[in-house]
Amino acid sequence: MLRVTNTKAASASSSEFSQPTMKLQPIDELLLFLMHLSVGLPLRDLPERFGIHRTTASKIIASWTHFLYNLLGSQRLWIPRETVKTHLRPEFSAFPDTQEVLDCTEIFCQTPSSLLLQSEVFSKYKSHATFTAMIGMAPHGAFTFVSGLYADSMSNYEILKLSGIANLLTPDMVIMMDKGFLVDNLAPCKVYRPAFLPRNTQINREDVRQTQSIAHLRVHVERCIRRVRENKLFDRDIPLSVCGSIEELFNVACFLVNYQYTDHW
Repeated sequence: MLRVTNTKAASASSSEFSQPTMKLQPIDELLLFLMHLSVGLPLRDLPERFGIHRTTASKIIASWTHFLYNLLGSQRLWIPRETVKTHLRPEFSAFPDTQEVLDCTEIFCQTPSSLLLQSEVFSKYKSHATFTAMIGMAPHGAFTFVSGLYADSMSNYEILKLSGIANLLTPDMVIMMDKGFLVDNLAPCKVYRPAFLPRNTQINREDVRQTQSIAHLRVHVERCIRRVRENKLFDRDIPLSVCGSIEELFNVACFLVNYQYTDHW
């Protein structure tokens, strides 16, 4: 009788232990969210680690994504010109008046079954379905602008126009961008950009020197973008089922980079 009772008690205890808990402390919810974003743990793995239902884990990720997007996004990213000049890196000594560096980056997503959607998000350059975002950085490496995500079929011109950053540019500013950004009529300010000449056209010595200098600086820009892409969530194709929140997730990843390092380079 004692053996049966102990067996039942052990069974009840085991059953109680295996039941997923329905609520986590906020600090544990934040840990779950960061493990999803930074470590890239999938949704099927997180419930097992935290002892919760899969739907609960999904709601936690969605809630923290939205919360951090609004909390961090409410902080001013755009940096005044005087502050940028104060923190100007020595690498920008040849372009001391640069206030903003613009670039685009892509994240992979699953290929839609619809042929129409495939044509909108498929990148010939990447040979994959991708979303594209425009990012603005101060010369010392802090993110100062993050756009939404756009279908890769859109040109840099269209993204710059729709992202809203053109409204932040003023005639007294100086920005730097890649040679693929042919947006002079949208940017009402001075633009540093590698020389872009028609085929069989000779480039002069000064343009060669400036192009090499800008190319060298773009290495540092790519390092900043790489810090966003170090979040393992972006190592795999983003499922179409979460595309509704991936824009907020990507923005949160960019916002968090500004809090990770005091010396961004």
